[in-house]
Formats: sequence, structure tokens, C-alpha cells
Amino acid sequence: MLSHDEDRHLRAIEQWFEQSDPEFTRMLRNHEAPERRRQRKAVRVAIYLTGGLLFVIGALAATAVMMVFGILVLAAGACVHMAARR
Repeated sequence: MLSHDEDRHLRAIEQWFEQSDPEFTRMLRNHEAPERRRQRKAVRVAIYLTGGLLFVIGALAATAVMMVFGILVLAAGACVHMAARR
């Protein structure tokens, strides 16, 4: 529990943030996802697409090695996805 003086200081800091950087304050209040989270999601999607394409191309070309690499990339994508969820 904050004392009256600490609470007053905290409110003064909040007001300073609202006045100096309203976009940052809005982001904190709305819990918007930062740019880095979008980039990580894009990387996960790229891993899935790469693995899927390797698997399909390997299946069409009847190349077992390429299919195995596709499956390994898809498995790595699943691991990255699970690690991102924590």
C-alpha cells in the first residue's frame, strides 16, 4: 500500500507522462503490441511457409531429403511457436 505522499508523487509522474508523450501513454493503457511482436510473428509465419514449401516441393519431385528438411523446418517452427507462447 502506498502512502499518501507516494500516491501523490505517482500521480504527478503519470500526469507528466500524459503531457509529454501521449502516444506512449495510450500504448501503455491499451496494451498495444509493440513492433517487435509483429516481427516475431512474421518470422514464425515465414518458417511455416518455408517448411511447407520444402515439403510440398520434395513430395512433387519425389525427393525424400527435401521432404525431411521440410518436416524438420516445420518442427522447428512449432518449437519457436511454443517458445513464443511461454
